[in-house]
Amino acid sequence: MSSSYDLRPSIFGKFINLNYSNKQSNPSFMSFFVIKTLRWGKNYLLSILDGHLIHYPSPLNLTYAWSFGSSAGICLVIQILSGIFLAMHYTPHIDLAFSSVEHIMRDVNNGWLIRYIHANGASMFFIVVYCHIFRGLYYGSYMQPRQLLWCSGVLIFILMMGTAFMGYVLPWGQWVFEVLQ
Repeated sequence: MSSSYDLRPSIFGKFINLNYSNKQSNPSFMSFFVIKTLRWGKNYLLSILDGHLIHYPSPLNLTYAWSFGSSAGICLVIQILSGIFLAMHYTPHIDLAFSSVEHIMRDVNNGWLIRYIHANGASMFFIVVYCHIFRGLYYGSYMQPRQLLWCSGVLIFILMMGTAFMGYVLPWGQWVFEVLQ
């Protein structure tokens, strides 16, 4: 029985003849659909979006080990933001420093959460940085021609350890005195 009009939309009409098993097993079906049907390549802005999000060229040996640098950057941003919020209520005086930390923990709204995010974020930051260093050692990132980049990373790591030490002794409490003895 033939009808005078087609119930299928015209965009999907040319894909009706494809096998359903081919659609489910072919991972690039959606990208094929977008390129051939919507014609992203003809529009300049959409072709930039396609080139950077959908068909972005990536190397074959790309693994999760290469994401530790950006993870360290995310941890650094979290540390900076939580440190700024903690600094809003911190008093840098030898007699008032520990009581200002108690004030943050007890009286500031969600101050305990910000302090724990900052404390645990510091530990996570060091774990991610150590993984980043070991990935660099494993792949030989310290060799020629990248030795200056490696040396700058070691310098940043030393500065990071000094900054972490200074942040650890900020409360000026009895527990800090006992830890440093």
